[in-house]
Amino acid sequence: MFSELTKVQEFKAKREGSWERNGGNNDWRPIKSGETLVMADIEGPGKIVHWWCTVGGEGVEMYNRMLVLRFYWDDEDEPSVETPLGDFFGSGHGMEEDCLSMPITSVHDGTGRNCWFEMPFRKHARMTITNEADKDIRAFYWNIDWQKHESIDDNILYFHAQYRQEYPTTIGRDYRILDAKGNGHYAGMVLSIEKALKPGWYGEGDEKIYIDGESEPSIWGTGTEDYFLTAWCPTVHHTAFAGFSIWQSCKHPGDKMTGYRFHIKDPIPFTKEIKVDIEHAWTVENNEFTDHYSSVAYWYQDEPHQSFGNFPKPDERRAMWPETHTYDEHWKNGSPVKGY
Repeated sequence: MFSELTKVQEFKAKREGSWERNGGNNDWRPIKSGETLVMADIEGPGKIVHWWCTVGGEGVEMYNRMLVLRFYWDDEDEPSVETPLGDFFGSGHGMEEDCLSMPITSVHDGTGRNCWFEMPFRKHARMTITNEADKDIRAFYWNIDWQKHESIDDNILYFHAQYRQEYPTTIGRDYRILDAKGNGHYAGMVLSIEKALKPGWYGEGDEKIYIDGESEPSIWGTGTEDYFLTAWCPTVHHTAFAGFSIWQSCKHPGDKMTGYRFHIKDPIPFTKEIKVDIEHAWTVENNEFTDHYSSVAYWYQDEPHQSFGNFPKPDERRAMWPETHTYDEHWKNGSPVKGY
């Protein structure tokens, strides 16, 4: 990585951002309810190498889940990236927490969000964010750093990220994180779990990765916390490629976890397709668990990619037990099961 600084660079450094064009300090854009804001609409060949953003979303319940990123490469009709803002940056459940990894670095309680995944494109890149909350976002700030090249290698793969969820999971079926077709490599995930009514540890669920049509996974793990490179249950901690941004427990309804694992030094290639699953009910002790799972998968592949299908609606994406007791209209009637 640092050796690149010893070489002559043959690109032009450029930036797309929210800076005020009139010379003042109002370096943000509001996003009205239902509005899509275009952060970048740029001509290639090029490569996005870093982007930063922060949000002034006071009074907007779970805005980390209500703001949705959609990125399009080379004038494709369907996005290659489609995910809520917070989950993309390593904090699930609509919460804001730090994620101190190498490719995703969110700091200051998760409010200063940085992405270091490279995103090349041959012709065109369009990056958008949509406010799917029922209230306006006061301020959104961003800087997108990219390189303008004379040409891009014919063998490049495009960056992809997809959000999925199951509220709740299905007994007898592993939770699916990624189902992609094409030629590329899997680069990691963010996984969030919210405990349902039955208390207990949902871990030990093995990851299973099926490559190029396998009926049995060629990569089969030893347990949930093991996949995230720790042991003996999670703790909040951060490393370059794996960690937990959220860990509350698994003893009470609504207890939450978010873990991240990035395959930067150990990508998993596929030539036709890949399926990435994780068990959520593994022994007689917890085989009836049906907790609330959500995830973002990150990978690179050629185009076109398989359609992502229907994106969950805003109310469907809400955490079942919100972290704040300042509830919006969706929650004002309360629930004796949820305990408020």
